[in-house]
Amino acid sequence: MKWIVQFSWFFSIILISYLSLIPRIQIPYEFSGADKLGHFLAYLWLGILPFFGFARLRVAFTGALLMILLGVGLEFAQSYVPGRSFSIADMAADCAGVVSGIFLAKRIKKRPCFHKA
Repeated sequence: MKWIVQFSWFFSIILISYLSLIPRIQIPYEFSGADKLGHFLAYLWLGILPFFGFARLRVAFTGALLMILLGVGLEFAQSYVPGRSFSIADMAADCAGVVSGIFLAKRIKKRPCFHKA
């Protein structure tokens, strides 16, 4: 089961990296801040998955924290992509998503259904 989560995490990293580095696509949305919400949710997902894909807490925590570096690196790379730009606000949304994912994963894993008998 853990290999499915690991594969999902790896695939998500590839997909988010790809979507971050292609020229901007117009996505219709109705409210300001939708872009930041998208960043937050994507990195929340990347931050939470390692805690369900790896048995060792240190490995999971390291994997999640590396997603912050991924977000920062992709923001710098976007400055070289036509139609994209560097954004500190996007970096902040990425970091907030990862940190929230870490706390959410730890909270979920404290539930009795995740404890071994």
